[in-house]
Amino acid sequence: MKSEGGHSRLTPWVIVTLYVCAGMMWLGAQASVLDYFAVSLNRQSLRWQIGLFIVWLLVTALVALWFMQRKRQADQRSRETAQELELIVRYAPAGMARVHLGGGKIAWANAKLAGWLGCSVESLRGQDFRALVLADDKEEIALQLERLLDGSTNYYQALRTCVNATTGKVTPVLCTTSRVASSGVDGPVALVCVLQDLSEMVNARNAMVRSETMLRMALEGSGNGVWEWDALALRLNFSSGMGALLKYQGQDLAADFDFYQRLHPEDAAAARLQVDQALEQGSMLVLTARLLCFDGMYRWFRARGQAHKDADGRLLRISGLLSDQTASREADERRRLASTVVENTIEGVVVTDAYSRILSVNHSFTRLLGFSEEEMLGQTPRMFKSGRHDKAFYDTMWARMRSHGHWQGEIWNRRKNGEVFPERMSLSAVKDANDHVTHYVCMFTDISAEKAREQQLEFLAHRDVLTGLPNRSQFSLMLGNALADSQLTGAGMGVILFNIDRFKDVNDSYGHSIGDEVLRHVSHQMQAALRSGDIIGRLAGDELCVVANSLSGRQAAIEVTERLMAAAGKPWTTPDGLSVVVSVSAGICLYPEHAKTAEELLQGAHAAVYGAKSRGSNAWCFFHEDMTQAARERLELEARLRRALDLGHMRLYYQPQIDLQTGRLMGAEALLRWLDPEEGLISPARFIPVAESSGVIGPLGLWVLGEACRQGQQWRTAGLPDLTIAVNVSLHQFLLTDLVGATNQVLAESCFPAEFLELEITESALAEKPEDALTVLTRLRDLGLRLAIDDFGTGYSSLAHLKRFPLDLLKIDQGFIRDIPNSADDMTISSSVIALGHAMGLKVLAEGVETREQLAFLQEKGCDYFQGYFYSRPVPAEDFTRLLEKARDGLPLVEIAAAEDSVVI
Repeated sequence: MKSEGGHSRLTPWVIVTLYVCAGMMWLGAQASVLDYFAVSLNRQSLRWQIGLFIVWLLVTALVALWFMQRKRQADQRSRETAQELELIVRYAPAGMARVHLGGGKIAWANAKLAGWLGCSVESLRGQDFRALVLADDKEEIALQLERLLDGSTNYYQALRTCVNATTGKVTPVLCTTSRVASSGVDGPVALVCVLQDLSEMVNARNAMVRSETMLRMALEGSGNGVWEWDALALRLNFSSGMGALLKYQGQDLAADFDFYQRLHPEDAAAARLQVDQALEQGSMLVLTARLLCFDGMYRWFRARGQAHKDADGRLLRISGLLSDQTASREADERRRLASTVVENTIEGVVVTDAYSRILSVNHSFTRLLGFSEEEMLGQTPRMFKSGRHDKAFYDTMWARMRSHGHWQGEIWNRRKNGEVFPERMSLSAVKDANDHVTHYVCMFTDISAEKAREQQLEFLAHRDVLTGLPNRSQFSLMLGNALADSQLTGAGMGVILFNIDRFKDVNDSYGHSIGDEVLRHVSHQMQAALRSGDIIGRLAGDELCVVANSLSGRQAAIEVTERLMAAAGKPWTTPDGLSVVVSVSAGICLYPEHAKTAEELLQGAHAAVYGAKSRGSNAWCFFHEDMTQAARERLELEARLRRALDLGHMRLYYQPQIDLQTGRLMGAEALLRWLDPEEGLISPARFIPVAESSGVIGPLGLWVLGEACRQGQQWRTAGLPDLTIAVNVSLHQFLLTDLVGATNQVLAESCFPAEFLELEITESALAEKPEDALTVLTRLRDLGLRLAIDDFGTGYSSLAHLKRFPLDLLKIDQGFIRDIPNSADDMTISSSVIALGHAMGLKVLAEGVETREQLAFLQEKGCDYFQGYFYSRPVPAEDFTRLLEKARDGLPLVEIAAAEDSVVI
């Protein structure tokens, strides 16, 4: 028999007691035996007694031997059990302790628990278990202990914490507490606590939480959401990130989301088919479609899902990811468009690696260079070098690339056929996230034609188109240089101004084309008759001016003048055999006798030529003081002009500007007229120079600007069509007045929209002071109005300056239009000007269009607008109002596309 602890209960006292009881029982049995056999107490009974005693001895010996054998076996088992328990306690992965119930003192503990607490096993004896192994929930432990003591439960478990006294390491444990009873005494006398290390479990749980958190963050950060279709419950389940994807602000996305209702109509049929197939077949679902988000916007989404089935093949659910594809599709679309643009652009594009090896080129590149793509791949752009640039040029270019990552400029390269051509190139570096160059992208444009046009326009800027002589600006520069030489050497010189007599009669009699040929003939004859070192130029329509150097006096000047007049008088014969003879009048102003500066020399020559004309044709005249009478006349005209402005004698006429593509009215040019009560209409050619020289041009120009805007707003208020009103700005007004401030004030007072006002500035005004002009034009553009350059080709502006100006419209001077189609030169120049304007991003308007042949030519060359007598002369505001009323009805004013051009009035 064993106790609960496995120890034998057969103690020595138990054995003695059992033995005495057995002897007593044996004596009783012996008496019963003797009585049964009727044995009397004699010798015979003595033998029986001895025999029975021997039997007793043998039986008791055997019993004692059996008990001793059982005792040895019990002791051996007890020792083995004790050894097993000791090994379990010592080497078990759990901490163990026996704790007295009263004060919680530790009776014994194993090494595992001591290790967790950072002390020895011996030092734990007598320590308070509750202070060493801290409880997470003391109230719950007290309740569980009470149930353990009253027998309601055999053990309880609680979470506790072991803190290493040396390292401070915290070990979470699960403590299982049971009671231990002493033998012979009812009730618990001690508690046995077994502690399991939960560190790995806690770490695994924390790792799982971190993993789930990272997975959720990854899904949310990647823009993906998790969805699941429960085939049994017929319900959609969503992750928390789905609300952000679908822009949902409510509480129950699954209830508010209807997949089929939110499909884009164009994607609905295909999407339904794919979903039905996935549900029927249980296959992988890959669907891309547009969904209506809860913010009212359609966005592209891609849904990927996997079907899950049970053992019988029944569909349980489909789960997967939903990702927003809107940005990637838009990026793909942009890349596709960019690729299309690059491939179809007229500019050559080449991409190289970081070592300048060519990786790809577009079609324009192969067309412009003449090489095939296969010939260029893997090569470097050095194969295109022209040899016109030295090493310093390329060193500077690459230094700029390294410092700024970009270089732009003009460069010469060589085609496959050996032709060297200029190009405008833009080279950019492409860098990675580490700021390392990975590729180079080069774009270039062949500017051969542009260079040719620049050279032509450069020539036109300094030369008169008709005669090829230096124009006014170039002649003034040459005159200044000649005067400086004379001042250094002390030699005399003279300025001789020639004016063709009755040239207007030639134009009126024979036409402008014959007049131009006569003028060209006179200029060539006079140029051929010049002395060596003399200079000739064309200042205006019928004015030619000569600088005669090294004149010894008046007689020398007369000789030069008469020889040139004789040359000019040589007849010109037309192809039809018609002989045209003209004469010239000459005005002579000498240095230093008459004037000391270039401006005074020109003014004196002008005054003298008027004196010569007063004597009749084919005469010459020296400058003298009496010619100041002309100045007095100009002063008188200036006074009358001021009074006319004050009395309201100035008028604005409007000349229609027609769209060449539609024939509709698109604008009007406001032209100033002086309606004098006595003289009637006075030509602007007469009073505008006086206004500019006297300063009246300032208030006069302001009046024109205000009246044009007022009239334009009046038309708009009347419900007439919007149109652009162009106002001319003189050189003086442009550079010497606050044009920007005045324009801003006029627009504010008239309420006329700035976008319908166009200021026309002459080419000479822009070239006078290009930097100042650029500043003024930029400020005007900031007001929102349009800017046009007037009389293009007659001035002397540099193309390098011109292309910097913020212009909208380029107006071809009527001098280039007049002889079309009879003049091949004028046709070439007009075509070039139109092409140049379009190349600079400008609209082009032709002035002075008088014939339908001119109109057809301009339309063929792509000119945008025209104005001229072909449609209408400048008319008063009242007459122009009727044109606007007609335009309001939607009718074209000019039938551009008709077989025979006609004007609709």
